[in-house]
Amino acid sequence: MKNMPLNLIVNLQNKFTSNQKTAFLISKRVGLIVVFTILSIPVFGQTTISSSTKPIMEVNTYISSLKTMEFNATTSFSNAENLLDLLNKIQPSTYFYSGVEKTYGDKPRNLYTDNASLSVIPNSNLIKNDIEIAIIKISNSNLSPTIDLSVFSSFAKLKYIYLQSNNSITDQDISKMIINYDERFNIFYKVDKGE
Repeated sequence: MKNMPLNLIVNLQNKFTSNQKTAFLISKRVGLIVVFTILSIPVFGQTTISSSTKPIMEVNTYISSLKTMEFNATTSFSNAENLLDLLNKIQPSTYFYSGVEKTYGDKPRNLYTDNASLSVIPNSNLIKNDIEIAIIKISNSNLSPTIDLSVFSSFAKLKYIYLQSNNSITDQDISKMIINYDERFNIFYKVDKGE
């Protein structure tokens, strides 16, 4: 009977030819690539879920994108012009701060409020039927307030949520603040430091 060396596996590895070693290394690399690909699939899946929501943009960028989309459209109604009217022209409006409502004009189209007053809106007697834009002032210096869009669920014509901040803010910051996102709302913002 022949004596077998104790390190049989080590001795067999030493007898591999260079072609066998190359094939072994390639199969090892392919295996690693497959593992990394499988592990990254959930990350790509999460990206597609969040990219299906409407983007949050700075107000001028948003209006420009509306104009660009409408350039080739054949409709006579312009969402960009309507939004510019809501933002720049005098409209019947409701001001709702600290639970106190002040309405000017019939059938208000604009709602002015702040993030501290949002939680009181569902229990208020606001005239909600014709509101098209909610203009929300964010004045917290820590940028950690939440903006619960479910408070606007009973606003039938509401299309736009316009956030105004006196602090530097980005679309990512706003995305982190918003809860109960609703696809029917277009969200945009402006930083106005009052300088």
